[in-house]
Amino acid sequence: MLISQQNLLTRISARLGVPMRIAANLSVKAIQERMGEMHDKATALAALAEEEDRDLTEEQKAEFDRLMDEYRRLEEKELPRARWLEDKEAELAQRRIDARIRDGDTSGRAGELDEDDESSDLVSRVRVPYQARVLDLKSFRGPTAVEEAYISGQWLLANFYGRSEAANWCRDHGLSVRGSLATADNNKGGVLVPEEFGRTIIRLVEEYGTFRRKAYIWPMASDTTTVPRQISDVTAYFVGENDEITASDPGFDSIRLTARKMAALCKWPTEIDEDSVVSVADLLARSIAYSFAVKEDQCGFLGTGTSTYGGISGLITELTTATASTVTAATGNTAFSTLDLTDFESMIGKLPMFPGINPEWYISKAGWAASMMRLADAAGGNTADVIEGMRRPMFLGFPVNFVQCMNSTLTAQTSTYGLCYFGDLRMAAMMGTRRGLSLAMSEDRYFEYDQLAIKGTERFDINIHDVGDTSSAGAMVMLATPGS
Repeated sequence: MLISQQNLLTRISARLGVPMRIAANLSVKAIQERMGEMHDKATALAALAEEEDRDLTEEQKAEFDRLMDEYRRLEEKELPRARWLEDKEAELAQRRIDARIRDGDTSGRAGELDEDDESSDLVSRVRVPYQARVLDLKSFRGPTAVEEAYISGQWLLANFYGRSEAANWCRDHGLSVRGSLATADNNKGGVLVPEEFGRTIIRLVEEYGTFRRKAYIWPMASDTTTVPRQISDVTAYFVGENDEITASDPGFDSIRLTARKMAALCKWPTEIDEDSVVSVADLLARSIAYSFAVKEDQCGFLGTGTSTYGGISGLITELTTATASTVTAATGNTAFSTLDLTDFESMIGKLPMFPGINPEWYISKAGWAASMMRLADAAGGNTADVIEGMRRPMFLGFPVNFVQCMNSTLTAQTSTYGLCYFGDLRMAAMMGTRRGLSLAMSEDRYFEYDQLAIKGTERFDINIHDVGDTSSAGAMVMLATPGS
């Protein structure tokens, strides 16, 4: 964070004119802690029923629904508002930093906080040497990006390179020095990893990975988690005078998540200059995050249930059997370049209008350019500003998400599923997260190359659960070529 939580709460309280206790409930950290509390309580109810091999009682169902309603309210309303407030604070601080740089500040302290912003946060206390400052960072973002990267770099030097100077720096600044640490499981040492580094990895995975960004994320309290799900409502009947009313109950089933381990291994040079720690942290965060995001997208969109995808069945596998959710392109439309508006309009018409559904398109960038972009350009009405400017990807009134692991073949194809998806991924898929990034280093693996082996792992699962069947369409529909 740019400033301490207490400082931020004071500002929010003053600007909104609300007491501090209310402002505290508006902070990102407080809301996330509250969401975690709601999740833990709901998970405990489900776990108890599973342990006793029974369904939830009516009272427990009501309590579970209340907890999950509160969880969704916090996630969908309060959390975005709190993030907006913190982003505004960061934006104001960035303007001050930019002004200092424009004024010719060459002291290496342009990114430091004003005196009235001083706090106990590590970022606010870090003094980055001028020669170590890097302005063109790719992974770390925001007004304190350099400071966060410097903290992460010092931690990497201490834990992976065994540099005594860096180890002393980490101890002086309250960071533990160990060889193998995790970021999101406190029982396994997660609190010992610099928050600045772990937060950047998670943010980059969310930015790079479309599936993680759009699916429903469920924190897993154990290796195997069962999430209760309501699949039907009560039924209303007409009744005559003095006739008995037919009873009906809402239907429930469960979504099962089993944590699966994913790992990435890379070589890293043993020689590194202390002034390069910022660049090293930036590059390592980007590399690990990208590899994880690519694999998550492949599992979520292309998973076949085989070991290649950790046993995960993705959208293309589940929708291939859910024939009611498949739209077949018109005869002759066997390539992205031959798809027409009717094909995409049929997908919109096929998708059910579930309460609260927010449908979006999912397609490769190559496929989008050859089909949706082509059709939009052909509609006419373009101006020089439109042609020269960067357009937000939209099509037929709905946002477009680029998924680079999806089909990008531009030649004619037959018997091909998954050209494009349309729907609400949050309603159709759940991604369980058991443990975030865990890092470990070996000096022996690539000894002959005089390089270090750095291993990153995480544990997660994906369950595609609401894509329909052979008679009813679900929350996602798929476009296939003729003959599929």
